[in-house]
Amino acid sequence: MPTLKKALAGSILLGLFIPLLASETPNRRIVVRILSIPKEQQVEIVLPDAKGKQVSFQGYADVAANFPRATVLFRTELASNASEEAIARTIMDHVNFGSGAVNPQKVQIRELKSVLLGLGKDHSEAEARFEESRGEGRTSDYQVRALWLGADKNGTLLRLRFDAGWSSRGGSLGVGISDCVVSLPVDVPDYKMILIGASSFGEVYWLAVCALPD
Repeated sequence: MPTLKKALAGSILLGLFIPLLASETPNRRIVVRILSIPKEQQVEIVLPDAKGKQVSFQGYADVAANFPRATVLFRTELASNASEEAIARTIMDHVNFGSGAVNPQKVQIRELKSVLLGLGKDHSEAEARFEESRGEGRTSDYQVRALWLGADKNGTLLRLRFDAGWSSRGGSLGVGISDCVVSLPVDVPDYKMILIGASSFGEVYWLAVCALPD
């Protein structure tokens, strides 16, 4: 009888514990902001003159030349609605831009799109596609895909993939190319932005990702 009572007590506790776990792993809305840093842009460069004083110059530079040939990822304290300027400052604090010894004081960043992906145990995959016209029949094409791997009260584990490419059409003929820019598992915190950067075809892309519990 004592063994039976212990088994019943364990079953009751387990029954109470399972709903508690479920309540701690709610569905998530994954905010993915896709940003790009143009390769060629006008920048401000500070260099020493003949007397050793710092002099500011304006010029054009390939700001992506020094970017690492790898995926860059780091957490931030930024919220999902942070401004482009705040994101750019945070990126500059972590990554060296410029070409050779030329290090710009800041870089221009452009937000291409913000997408919202709904994920959960009953909806494990989500994707979003969009395009941007470049004129003369040429279009830039983008796709974001997310696969739910799990979640707890602190954040969401998912596999994230971002593809970028272009297509061009003239009359009945069309050509195109696409590149997998980012593909990796990532632990996305709730309410705080994580930044993921990688380059493709000479342009640097950043994904600003944040999880919002339902």
